[in-house]
Amino acid sequence: MTTSDQSNRRIAGARLHALILLLAWLPGMAWAQHSVVEVITLNYRTAEQVIPALKPLLDKNGTLSSMQNQLIVRTTPGNLAELKRVLATLDAVPRRLVITVRQDALLERERTGADAGGRVSGDNAAIAVSGGGGARGGTAEIRTGGDVIRGRIDNTRSLEADRDTQSLQVLEGNSGFIRTGQAIPVLQSQFAGAIINGQFVGRANNAVEYRDVLTGFYVLPRVAGDRVTLEINPQRDTLPRPEQNLPRGSVNVQQAASIVSGRLGEWIEVGAVVQGVASEQTRVLGSTRENSSDNRRILLKVEEIR
Repeated sequence: MTTSDQSNRRIAGARLHALILLLAWLPGMAWAQHSVVEVITLNYRTAEQVIPALKPLLDKNGTLSSMQNQLIVRTTPGNLAELKRVLATLDAVPRRLVITVRQDALLERERTGADAGGRVSGDNAAIAVSGGGGARGGTAEIRTGGDVIRGRIDNTRSLEADRDTQSLQVLEGNSGFIRTGQAIPVLQSQFAGAIINGQFVGRANNAVEYRDVLTGFYVLPRVAGDRVTLEINPQRDTLPRPEQNLPRGSVNVQQAASIVSGRLGEWIEVGAVVQGVASEQTRVLGSTRENSSDNRRILLKVEEIR
């Protein structure tokens, strides 16, 4: 192959490459000539709320960005009209909602005890057995001469109900947070020691720490028609009861995190916790049985304010 032929081949290759680039560039140039740019001011929603819904509808060559409460759209006129129709639905007046969260606790305790005792005497000896004592329950007594037999059965049952209800107004699509409580002082003792002149010297230091006992919830509602979907995170702390025998400064904590859905105006159950404890003690001529249950429920309701 001569030098002239090689040169002609290179020129032909360069022209072909230029033609391919021109053919690839022409559609983009044609699209750019027919595209428009428009700045759309949002009235009720933020750009972060509407952009995820608009992007899938955007022309593949279009661009969508935001600045404060404005959208900057570059696309074809037809696609822009479609985006505006969808945006008119999205950028509507948000509904005003009131969210009520109810946290219930029901503590049930039952105690049953039975004891027997008395005095039985013979010709040369007498045997006495004392019962468990106590004034509760019913007592039966049988006497025959100098012999006495006593029996006692008691049954006690108690119910404790506790309910916390909190309400919060929030705009549809926006999150809300409410929390109330108190800071409880807890005395903490620390012991420090050192060896001075060959002797160990110790000293106790007392300090006060504060622990929060809080009740509240975080919520993010989304409404579609008469149904609502919520991201909810409720919290309810309580101080322990004396019979729990927990260490000083302990706090009972109840928390949940969930996504639930239901109808406006109806109670929706977020979660429930059921705990039960049973114990039994046996003695000579007696026994005691105790049962306790702790039932907790979290419910919420969303209503529209018109």
